[in-house]
Amino acid sequence: MKAFLRVLAVLCIAIAAFLIYAIVAAVTSEEGARVGVCIAYAAAVVVLGFLATKLWTWRGGGAARSA
Repeated sequence: MKAFLRVLAVLCIAIAAFLIYAIVAAVTSEEGARVGVCIAYAAAVVVLGFLATKLWTWRGGGAARSA
């Protein structure tokens, strides 16, 4: 289970890196970037980073494992 969660965390980081690339590509394009889309992508990067951190450090269990 732990390996699966770590694979998901790496996938989240890969998607976040692609979104950062998309932001940079949009800003440097001749047509310009849509501000709303860039803000949404940036928010998604933050959420994916937070999720990846939680998945990577997840210990599992619940009340039964608290000691």
